[in-house]
Amino acid sequence: AFDILGIKYTGADYLSAALAMDKGITKSLFDMRKVLNPKGEIFKKDEDFNSWDIFPCVIKPCSGGSSVGIARADNREEFNKAVEDAFRYEDEIVIEQFVTGREFSVGVLGNEALPPIEIIPTTGFYDYKAKYQAGLTIEECPAKITEAEDKLLRKRAMDAYRALCLEAYARMDFILDEKGDAYCLEANALPGMTPTSLLPQEAEAVGIDYPSLCEKIVELSLEKYK
Repeated sequence: AFDILGIKYTGADYLSAALAMDKGITKSLFDMRKVLNPKGEIFKKDEDFNSWDIFPCVIKPCSGGSSVGIARADNREEFNKAVEDAFRYEDEIVIEQFVTGREFSVGVLGNEALPPIEIIPTTGFYDYKAKYQAGLTIEECPAKITEAEDKLLRKRAMDAYRALCLEAYARMDFILDEKGDAYCLEANALPGMTPTSLLPQEAEAVGIDYPSLCEKIVELSLEKYK
């Protein structure tokens, strides 16, 4: 609508935002561009999802946000309930193998990845409640990781950013497993931008305060209108 009306806006264009919003399309593009992500499948409501036999797994609506409708299943009974719940939100879902490891988020500003931030849920699973209820999640930035791990996470963030043709700024979520592999879970084309959100925390770690970050995002976004 903004493009049609000639209104300038920050961040990804409509196509990139739509690609990143659909987890099924994101997954397909990641596979095509060799961006490591958890093994998974996409199912529509009228398809037989009982062929899935990898546990534990994660079930999530294709186009949801803020972890709404997401659930972990450790067995067939939990799986059936989680699938039923996910289909209440929409008619297409993603089922993925649960990857055990540490959870990170990596912001991208222009053509540069910011320092990874580690997300440590005190409840064990980073669901909607853990995201928005104070005290249920510890956020550590810069993350306590090795130089090699930092470099890997930043590279994978840029790979995901480019695979989805994102612009100006975005944030990618990862699981770093025990072997040191970084699995990209999804991309956020319009990440949270309160002063305490993840991307501003990462920017602060490299000396970019909140007003400067907002100004930088505007400058980067205006480049596409030249």
